[in-house]
Amino acid sequence: MRCTGDCGDRGGDPAARPAPGRAVRAGVLLCAAAACGLVASPLAWGGEPDLAAEAKALAEAAQKHFGSAYVTRIDYGRHLVYVSAADARTFDRVVATLSEYADAQRLLLFPQPFEWNVTVVLPTLTDYRGAGVPAGVAGYYDLATRTLTSLSASNTLIHEFTHALQHSDEVRSGQRHAVWIQEGLATLFQRLQVRKGQIEVLPDASLAGVQESVRQKTCRSLAALCAMERPAFAADAKACYPHARYVMLYLLRQGKLREFYAAYKAGYASDPTGARTLETVLGKPLDQVDAGWCQWVLGQEPPWTPARPPKAHLGIRMEQAEEGVRVAAFLRDSVAEQGGALKVGDVILSVAGQATPTPRDLTAAVQACGPGEVAEIEIIRAQRVMVVTQALGAVRQ
Repeated sequence: MRCTGDCGDRGGDPAARPAPGRAVRAGVLLCAAAACGLVASPLAWGGEPDLAAEAKALAEAAQKHFGSAYVTRIDYGRHLVYVSAADARTFDRVVATLSEYADAQRLLLFPQPFEWNVTVVLPTLTDYRGAGVPAGVAGYYDLATRTLTSLSASNTLIHEFTHALQHSDEVRSGQRHAVWIQEGLATLFQRLQVRKGQIEVLPDASLAGVQESVRQKTCRSLAALCAMERPAFAADAKACYPHARYVMLYLLRQGKLREFYAAYKAGYASDPTGARTLETVLGKPLDQVDAGWCQWVLGQEPPWTPARPPKAHLGIRMEQAEEGVRVAAFLRDSVAEQGGALKVGDVILSVAGQATPTPRDLTAAVQACGPGEVAEIEIIRAQRVMVVTQALGAVRQ
């Protein structure tokens, strides 16, 4: 599973993303700022920039380019420029989520603020599709323009924002981290909650697949994972993303994630893959680390037990859409029909923070909730992203 369920992350490699002038992030943002003399090289500042002035210029250029369907907001303290076509509630939710997450990461892995302004674009569906983004891609972070574009306000948003945080850290350190570390961290944090300023990582639906690959002995070794280049990693995304996530979760559960990341950066010149750093931090040869990780993975409880009745139930007929799952119809007398929050034609992006790129993912996300639970459902309606709340029913199978 890539990103948040095949969201198609491109955070790591500029060559793997659309050409800078095509995407909805709009090259006009970078060009306008450059014309004002506010943007230097994307990899190094040629002096101290005036980030407040640059943020204002970016917001003004975005407003002019996108028009009245969009609103802008600047977070001067965190160096974030928001450009949004989402409804007001969703926009406020995004700002609150990224603010809380950025502050929590300063206590965990990324203590330094951005060295530049990051533009966060929440586009209309029309603008997003018109940008030439491949089908099934719900968001991405562009290194060249330092712009995060996302249809989703949940998993994809956090995943790509983690890439933005790590990109800043890489540039500050003069490094280019291994793909399994980049994607492992981004995928790790895409399912989380922040409690009292502390990040709590949550399990996700990919656990079952990782466990099965370990049982069937089809899971590649840690040595092979660490050595992978981005093209090979992306080619086997459904296996590599969850594998990297659960290696990172293992380090986190062992209380070693921060130590690993710090040691990796310190020894990057001699260990760019991170394999030797794993051995050093965990105090054993890599094959023993691998064996311990496999044992740990098999012992993890899934976020829900599919066979346990009753199951949470939404009550819709589903059909695959380009961006997620379309509500084709309501089951008679279902909670969705009675609740009125959803409408036929809505495209569901996530349920309770769990991305739903396919009907199977939507079913899993609903069943990860409890019967009777009121869940936030992220949808696209009339070309705009919004969040509705819906109580879930129960069904016995």
